[in-house]
Amino acid sequence: MNVSWNPVVFIDISGSVLMLLFSCWCALLSRQHANKKPDDIFRNYLFLFTMVIVFFAFSRSFGHLIKQILLLNDMELAWKQISPLSGAINSATFVVIFAFGLYSQRFQKIHLEMEYYKNNLEEMITVRTEELEKAKNTLENILNNSNPINITGADFELIQANAAYYAIWPRSEETTESFKCFESRPGVHCHTANCPLTQIFAGSEIVFNEVSKEIDGETKNFIVTAKPFRDIDGKLIGMVESFHDITDRKLAETAMRESENRFRQIFATNPDPVILAHLGNGNIIDVNIAFITATGIQRMDALGFNYEELGIWAEDAIRKPFREMLQKDAEVNNFEATFKAINGEFRTGLLSARLLNLKSEPCVLIVIRDVTSEKAAERALVEMDRKKSEFISAAAHELNTPLCAIMGFTDLLLNPEMVGSFTEEQKQAFLAEVYDRGESLSRIIDDLLDFSRTESGQTLALDLKQADLVDMLNKTIARYRSINPERFFELELTEETDKSLVLIDRHRVIQVLENLLSNAVKYSPAGSMIAVKGNSSREGWEIGIEDSGIGMSQEQVERVFDKFYRVDSSDIGVSGLGLGMSIARQIVEAHGGNISLVSTLGAGTRVSFTLPAQ
Repeated sequence: MNVSWNPVVFIDISGSVLMLLFSCWCALLSRQHANKKPDDIFRNYLFLFTMVIVFFAFSRSFGHLIKQILLLNDMELAWKQISPLSGAINSATFVVIFAFGLYSQRFQKIHLEMEYYKNNLEEMITVRTEELEKAKNTLENILNNSNPINITGADFELIQANAAYYAIWPRSEETTESFKCFESRPGVHCHTANCPLTQIFAGSEIVFNEVSKEIDGETKNFIVTAKPFRDIDGKLIGMVESFHDITDRKLAETAMRESENRFRQIFATNPDPVILAHLGNGNIIDVNIAFITATGIQRMDALGFNYEELGIWAEDAIRKPFREMLQKDAEVNNFEATFKAINGEFRTGLLSARLLNLKSEPCVLIVIRDVTSEKAAERALVEMDRKKSEFISAAAHELNTPLCAIMGFTDLLLNPEMVGSFTEEQKQAFLAEVYDRGESLSRIIDDLLDFSRTESGQTLALDLKQADLVDMLNKTIARYRSINPERFFELELTEETDKSLVLIDRHRVIQVLENLLSNAVKYSPAGSMIAVKGNSSREGWEIGIEDSGIGMSQEQVERVFDKFYRVDSSDIGVSGLGLGMSIARQIVEAHGGNISLVSTLGAGTRVSFTLPAQ
């Protein structure tokens, strides 16, 4: 059965025409898709792949159309000659399509990588742009800071500076050209190895130096901090300098140094001993010259040792209350204590202490005021006041006693009718008693006048005349024998009586003799011997008066020549002003001699004085 070939031919021709049309439509769409993103390599790849398939479709469609046309026109022989070429073209086209198909995955991978890098590059550009914006803002903030800041390039050119910098080192408003840093603010480090920029390029990461500038008549001081200035790639292109105003700090440091110098001067020249020590352990930091002089402890021997262990405290128990007061009140004022001085002598001192900080460490400053002399003077003043009170009382009593006796005997003599008449012998006795009391009153008045003169700073006036000392001794002793018959008086003289003439104040020397004889009578019992010895030599005369009375203790001997001092005589009822021995010594010393006393308690006393030959 023969089937008609015409439907096959029709279908083949129709399919070829449709394939041609569809291929052209696909080529158009692929071209449009590629043109939307010309830089998209994968779209360009798809366009080329589509064009190859379109070419294959064209090749196959044209081949079928030519075949059918030739076969319909009975040109089968021509087709047989063309068909190998058509097959070769189709095979070559298919090979190209296959090759494009093999590299499609690779093209897609390259496309994705390029997309990834493209997207990342955009993101990196965005991030870097933000970073640059932040850096720009930061730099602007830094430059707008109140502290002066400037950026200097590698060629010393001043790249940029803020308003605070130009407020100190102004530039001319007309100047538009760049200028060097050393032209802006010349300094001592310019063009030297100490130049900050030179040191930065030599490898230093930070450089400090100090500059000053006189502004409105006032010198301003700045600390300059220089650091490397690098570009975005980290390349060193210059330096950034910031200026910190340290004027107030410099003034404070100067004031501190001056204060320290004043403190050291005061510390060193203080006449009172001063100790500077740590509060915690008490170790000495420093002592002044007055401390060394007072204690004999050298500075190097004191440093580092505890001030409580130097052995200068006389009473260990007094240290505890001193520390407690210091810790409680942070200061101590006029704390009285006793200390050992350089010669082992105990001295009274007033301690004043203050807490202070040295290099943030608590310390204590102790000043010791030596008040030994003041204390002694105070005690002496109290003693003097006491003695003066006793003296006034005694003077009133001593003056009143003879006055009462004088007035009593005088009253008896003036009014005999009241008690009856007196015999002549009684009247003579009364007059003798009045005379003796008057003489006693005269001595008291002489002592008071002499005391008054010496207290006012006057020296005893001497009326020097040549006098016979031996005759004066005989007369004085004879008088005392007559008025003191209950005592025995003995005078012993050297054989060289030709030297009895001496240049003296006769009245004053008799005053000394009477004082010593009166004391011998007062302090010796009735019936005892009072010996007066006179020895002549080439140097002069020595007069000694000895008794066998009650004697004195060593303490009484040491004080017997003090003003207002009276030997305790409560048991024997002996009175006096306590001025006789003091005045006697002044009279003897006024003559150029000296007086001394030797006594044994219960065994008597010997007083001797000398009168020089001239």
